[in-house]
Amino acid sequence: MNTERIGIIGAGELGKALGHVLEKAGSQVLYYDRLDERTTTASIGEVVEACDMLLICVPSWANRDVAKEIAKHIKPQDPPLVISLSKGVEGGFVTMDQVLQDILPKGTPYGLMYGPMLATEMMAHMMSSGVLVLSQPDYGDLVRNLMARARVFLELTDDMHGTAVSGVLKNTYAMAFGVADGLKLGANARGRPEGLAGLGDLVSAGTSDDSFNYRVGRSIAEGIADEKVRSEGLSTLKELPHIITLSEYPLVNLLSTLIYHYGDPHEFQQLLEM
Repeated sequence: MNTERIGIIGAGELGKALGHVLEKAGSQVLYYDRLDERTTTASIGEVVEACDMLLICVPSWANRDVAKEIAKHIKPQDPPLVISLSKGVEGGFVTMDQVLQDILPKGTPYGLMYGPMLATEMMAHMMSSGVLVLSQPDYGDLVRNLMARARVFLELTDDMHGTAVSGVLKNTYAMAFGVADGLKLGANARGRPEGLAGLGDLVSAGTSDDSFNYRVGRSIAEGIADEKVRSEGLSTLKELPHIITLSEYPLVNLLSTLIYHYGDPHEFQQLLEM
């Protein structure tokens, strides 16, 4: 596999930041984005044909359509490695690994790259870290070494679905941290929304203004949330009842009430004080 040319689909903040650090490390990066000013190629098909490794950096609700377009152009005898960085779920709590497995031609290697990768810090040449899980683990060291040159340090795991679930749950908890800060409850209050899933990612995304999910949570607390906004945390929260009983998880249950049933944000403080 030739990793000198990398394809990035979705050149938003994360895609652009990843491309930036990979280019600084010596890789050639081809971008495809639906916005003309962000793209360097004419189509997803052009990226697939030119690259042996593809990084999908789009929101979860666009991941399936991108995978379908990739699948149209894959040569069965020489498929690229397809890695999604989308941290979210589809209806019915379908995770991104399940989407790739469902859509890509049989035998196509795929995986997830999740972790605390804040785009602003990557653009500032600060180190990032994450977890890499692949359907064909033989590619693990190749990808890890490539990303290490770009100062993105990855741990390898074989728990595909566990990685997927951890990555999406942290988005919901990041909103909880945002609510706590929006209510000006202080740093100690942040310690109450407990949970180990995606912990390293959560520490970054749950405490930084650079995290969109954190900002969504804060806007809810401040009463200025935009009803039309979409985020991975909101998408995950909507689908959680498919896999858990919300009433058994007070924090998540309260977030659902605040967002979908016009609850009072100050109930969040009351929960933390119990």
